[in-house]
Amino acid sequence: MIRALACDIDGTLTDERRRLSPDALRLIREIEELGVPVVLATGNILCVTEAAKTFIGTSGPVIAENGGVIKAPGEPGPRYFCDVKSGEISRAYEHLSSLLDVRLTNGSELRKTEIAIYRDHPVEEVKSVLADFNVQIVDTKFAIHLMDPAVNKGRALLDVAEIMGIDIWEFAAIGDSENDREMLELSGLGIAVGDSRLKNSADHLIREGFAEGGVKALKKVISRLEKV
Repeated sequence: MIRALACDIDGTLTDERRRLSPDALRLIREIEELGVPVVLATGNILCVTEAAKTFIGTSGPVIAENGGVIKAPGEPGPRYFCDVKSGEISRAYEHLSSLLDVRLTNGSELRKTEIAIYRDHPVEEVKSVLADFNVQIVDTKFAIHLMDPAVNKGRALLDVAEIMGIDIWEFAAIGDSENDREMLELSGLGIAVGDSRLKNSADHLIREGFAEGGVKALKKVISRLEKV
């Protein structure tokens, strides 16, 4: 039984230009109207994620910075799972920027748990430069993120499930990139959108990418809900 949905935003509910799909918004709201709270889970910063929650119309907690931050309604403030200023991530970025011309993404001064750079260099080159650092490097198709190895959307979703008082297997999850892998694996119904590398981590793979695939994934979730 699906009692909640965790859904990525960029590349899942948006087109190639990061514009939200009206069809996807309509389906998200339909899922909410069926009594199933939606949790937005994204690599973006918290304030952008909370704004998206307001304008899209979701009722669940939010997961930001690829699982580094969660914010739940009724809690006094966000939960942070690491501090980017005091660890290996900052040292890795200093080393990387000394060897490659890298650019921080817009709003980087607001990131608390990770560092995100534009995709000016292949992710494999970034990984090679940082091979001696204990950081995970994730290409979300919109940016390259330097993260704590213990942080991911799936780990954050476990905490969100506890906050909501439901089991992780009662979640459906939809995502389109490597940063969604753990979330898809842990949920009871994982739907990957447009990235064949995720097929072994999900229950279903939608071949179409971006919002075209996201809309098909949302319809699949709704079909499951209507059968109950």
